[in-house]
Amino acid sequence: MTQILFYLERRVLDAILPGLIEHTLERGWRALRGAGRRKLVLWALLAAGAVVTPASALPSLDPKDGAVFPEAKARDLLHQCSRGVPGPVQGTWTPSAAQIAELEARLPGALDDVLAKRGDSRKRSRDFLRQYGGFIVGGRKIIYMNAFPRFLLRDEKSAYADRHRSVPDWRSVMEGVCDGGPDFFGVEYDPAMKTFSHFEFNGLV
Repeated sequence: MTQILFYLERRVLDAILPGLIEHTLERGWRALRGAGRRKLVLWALLAAGAVVTPASALPSLDPKDGAVFPEAKARDLLHQCSRGVPGPVQGTWTPSAAQIAELEARLPGALDDVLAKRGDSRKRSRDFLRQYGGFIVGGRKIIYMNAFPRFLLRDEKSAYADRHRSVPDWRSVMEGVCDGGPDFFGVEYDPAMKTFSHFEFNGLV
């Protein structure tokens, strides 16, 4: 069965058209732009029926599950023991709320694409927390994301309770483990180019 995806947004078509075409061609689909200024036609040959998936049905991320680290603490996110990190870092900066929102809107699709290329056919949960830091690498501003599963906080709560200590706030203290598997990962996002690169996943013990 052929699948046709329609991404519908309440935005000016001229503003989202380049991204729509890029997204379409990346997946090997055929895209035609009509002669009119505001016409976009996405064509796919139908073999036997079609499935239509509106944008509202696609998985999304909860903004409350993300935290932007200030410049003074951003470099803490680079202290990973089980995967690569951006570098060499030439400086730091603070991403805006709009840039983070744009990253999070694009992340689910990019993550699914990378997992598919890795041969990982599992349904990846969107229930992970995210820490962001702004860095300058190679003269370009990037946003680095440190992602980890929610169950890590439950494990930490139990461990710290046994030691009668309070749990550090993940919104300001870097979360990281050695190994842990692909539920722990990092990625770089270029807000100018609107692209992801260097998905890095933790290894297994």
